[in-house]
Order: sequence, then structure tokens, then C-alpha cells
Amino acid sequence: MLEAVPPDEIADGWPDYGQPRMRQTDEARLANLRRSYLTSALAAIPASRTVSVATYVLAEPGVDVEATHAALVRFAWTRDWGVYRVPFIEYPAASIRPPGNVERPELDAACQAISRGFVHGILTTTRAAMPASSFAYEHLLRRLAERLAFVAFLPLAWLQQPPLSLQPPNSTTVPKGAT
Repeated sequence: MLEAVPPDEIADGWPDYGQPRMRQTDEARLANLRRSYLTSALAAIPASRTVSVATYVLAEPGVDVEATHAALVRFAWTRDWGVYRVPFIEYPAASIRPPGNVERPELDAACQAISRGFVHGILTTTRAAMPASSFAYEHLLRRLAERLAFVAFLPLAWLQQPPLSLQPPNSTTVPKGAT
């Protein structure tokens, strides 16, 4: 995802090759930053430790919180990640606020779980669940990277799968009615 550099941002004396100068968009730059921090954080976790994540769901209108949380848990289990015992579910206030200026106490609580050493990262659905402001999102990513923590997004295909049981894949429970 590239965008043209506006002419007023091009310094005098830069060579002109007859083609527009391009740069990454903010969203592309932040996506690359998130992936790089994710890779670094996962590489820093010793192989003898289980990666653990806090699940975070932004419960906007139309979001099935339980199904979304179940998809996050299933994805974590397929990666052999542990899931923190408390899901972090953000119910945005109904008050009118400027876009991007939304308080996120549950996201802050998930970050506190990281700083207390309970989890290594936050697993959420998409970029839309993170702060809308590019500045606030970048600040969050950098703050987590200082602790070798990460933000991971659920692949879109996982949101479209029917919900399954919340049992871990290796559990051995007997269905009701079975002897």
C-alpha cells in the first residue's frame, strides 16, 4: 500500500526521475511494525515456555462476542498458545465522542496483564479492535515492544468458521449420555 509523496514534502535538490515518489501509507507501515514486533517477541520466548495471550474483543454493534471469543481461543490453541483465564471484552460507551478518542479500559487491563508477566501478548480480531488513531496505535505497539510483548490478529478465515466447543483440542471428556 503506497501513496504519492506530496510535492511540498520533497526537499529541493532531490533527483527527479520523472516518476512520482511513493511511500508506505500509515496503515501499511503500522502493519509492518506490528508484524516485526510480533516476530521479535515470539523469538524472545524460550522454547521451554508456552506462549500465552490475552484475548481482546471490541464489542461493537453487530459483533457476536461469544463467537468471536471462541474463534480467538480456537486460533490460540491451534498455535499451541495458552489463553489467559479472563477474556478482555470492551463495550464502547454509548456516548458521542470524536472518532479515535475512545477510552479502552479493557485494553489497558490486557496491557497490565502483560506488564505483570501473566501473558506475552494480546490476541484480537483485526486492526479495527485497536485504537483508531495511528499515533495511539503506534504508541501501544512500541510500549508493548519495550516489554517484548505483541499484538496478534486473527486471520479473517477464522471469523467465518462456525463456533466449535471451547474444549482444548487434546481434552478427553465424555459427551452427555455416553457410558
